[in-house]
Amino acid sequence: MGVCSPEYRKVVEDQENKVNQNSKDKFPVWGKIVSIAIIVGATIVFVLL
Repeated sequence: MGVCSPEYRKVVEDQENKVNQNSKDKFPVWGKIVSIAIIVGATIVFVLL
């Protein structure tokens, strides 16, 4: 199996797709922002009361 063989290219593309799929955020950015806002708000309420 040479570097230029179609089978090797397919294997490399499959590996790239797996890496790209794993690197995607599992939790969207807006969800992170909302979570942080809730935690900060709860902390402020806890400290003030």
